[in-house]
Amino acid sequence: MKILTYISSLILSGYVYLLFAAYLTVSAGLNSVLPLVSFYSALIIFGFLSWFHFFKPKPGAILLTIFIAIMFFSWPVFLLVENFTGEYKPGIMESGLPLLLSIISIILVWKAERHKDINRNLKLLLASLPLIFALFVCSYFTFKAFF
Repeated sequence: MKILTYISSLILSGYVYLLFAAYLTVSAGLNSVLPLVSFYSALIIFGFLSWFHFFKPKPGAILLTIFIAIMFFSWPVFLLVENFTGEYKPGIMESGLPLLLSIISIILVWKAERHKDINRNLKLLLASLPLIFALFVCSYFTFKAFF
């Protein structure tokens, strides 16, 4: 169950990251800070919170739930609302998939809290790869965008 939580949180944050990149490319700039909040929340989920619940189950579940809510309600929720009310009609993959993945990740992290622990070496391996990748992407984007 913990591995399923890990995979679903990686897919969710990766999807929101790619969605952010696609919209940033098309719009050629940002006119709001909300997509940035969603982007950095996705990086925190990808690089840290996707595996933190392996080591600290209860705080990891709480933090993952909070950051998923921040990530979803800061930007993808606007795509979901726009799908039903606005002139721009994003596809259901753009607007509905983040909601579905958010719900699945939150349910899985709370169910995984009660399950048995996994191997320490596997935890370290699963933690190191997303952390390195997220640190690289975060530093690269931050330096390119703000300096």
